[in-house]
Amino acid sequence: MKGQRWRSVGIGLVAMSLGLAAAQAPVKVSFWHSMGGVNGEAVDRMVKAYNASQNACTVEATYVGSYDDGLTKLQAALRGKNPPHIQQIYDIGLQAMAESGQIIPASDLARQDRYDLSGILFPLARYYNLDGKYYGIPFNASTAELYYNVDALKAAGFTRPPKTFEEFVDYARKLTKKDANGNVIQYGATIRVYGWFIEQLIYNQGGYVVNNDNGRTKRATAVTYNGPEGVRAVKWIVDMTREGLMPNVGRDGAAQRQAFTSGKAAMFVESTATLGAVQREVGGRFQFKTAPLPRPAGTKGGTAIGGAALYVFKGHPDNETRCAWDFIKYAISPKVQFEWHKATGYYPVSRAALELPETKAYWKENPNAKTPVDIILSSPPTKSSQGAVAGVMPQIRQHIEEAMELAIAGKASVEEALNQAAQKSNEAIARYNAAVR
Repeated sequence: MKGQRWRSVGIGLVAMSLGLAAAQAPVKVSFWHSMGGVNGEAVDRMVKAYNASQNACTVEATYVGSYDDGLTKLQAALRGKNPPHIQQIYDIGLQAMAESGQIIPASDLARQDRYDLSGILFPLARYYNLDGKYYGIPFNASTAELYYNVDALKAAGFTRPPKTFEEFVDYARKLTKKDANGNVIQYGATIRVYGWFIEQLIYNQGGYVVNNDNGRTKRATAVTYNGPEGVRAVKWIVDMTREGLMPNVGRDGAAQRQAFTSGKAAMFVESTATLGAVQREVGGRFQFKTAPLPRPAGTKGGTAIGGAALYVFKGHPDNETRCAWDFIKYAISPKVQFEWHKATGYYPVSRAALELPETKAYWKENPNAKTPVDIILSSPPTKSSQGAVAGVMPQIRQHIEEAMELAIAGKASVEEALNQAAQKSNEAIARYNAAVR
């Protein structure tokens, strides 16, 4: 049934688009992606349904590992002048892709096809529209949120999720349980070492990750994540870990998720894209819900988007590029996005998909799936919540993670660790800016 649903929403799209000749042998298109596990299965179903819906184009999907792994493989492919037709690249790759000279801007493809991009959700449009142009098309949209074990919170006397950093710490202390020998049998929470979480927690306080309004008013020349907002965010996580309220899972997302789904931790922070895996692993053993991230008491801010976009690369024959673009249109079409949303937890990228009767019915039965949409659409539209752009954002994120690890290990204070990281980030920004000017 799943395959039939995916197939039915795309029948006839190719036959009507760009003059593709269905009578000829199918044109093969390579699609590199970074979706593993439950989400990878959803990609495979989507691609299979697209291929079955028409006979002009055949998309061949290849899992290339994490987003970072995918970029490494892409760099090698570009050196060999053999890039994929399409690659899924995470949000923070935006400026590097835009300035690479290796892609065909999505706005150009849409204009040639007279395809209207105005239906993309406003928060996604704000992030991906750089200098008035889309270079990639948002495909899998996410945000960070809080997952919490309703049963565990009720047992501890809590009837709602924590809304502030201070409440979160109080909850975590009351939720942490030990056996007679002093061994922890339930941690209050778990938050892994991940730079994206710190970025989101900075935006949630109205702060910036890089200068010049997150690189939005002009090119970023220095980081600002080592300012008060970043220090508060990292210190919050470090202090709870060192106090024993959270296990130190390092950068391991699977270990963090499994700590929650096994009942070993009562709360955790993660992407909306983890919802499908959490649902599968919990399997009804306890009730869980999702909520916005907490923020320090007295602060105000918003939420930036996460996820990735699909980019089309130069160097391929026109008919292959047309097929690549056609698949992207299929992937972001309303009913395909609904099925993708339902299977993964990523929220739909278009307003039309949000307004489908089946989407609304699904949210009524599964309110956790609607949480990220409520979060992102209610976020104040500021330069902070627009999200940072810099050509070296992947390195910047790594530097933040290294700082977190130093502080958790007690090898530096939070301030010292972030200042050391900021120096490395600023040097990387300077090298990148010099190279592209």
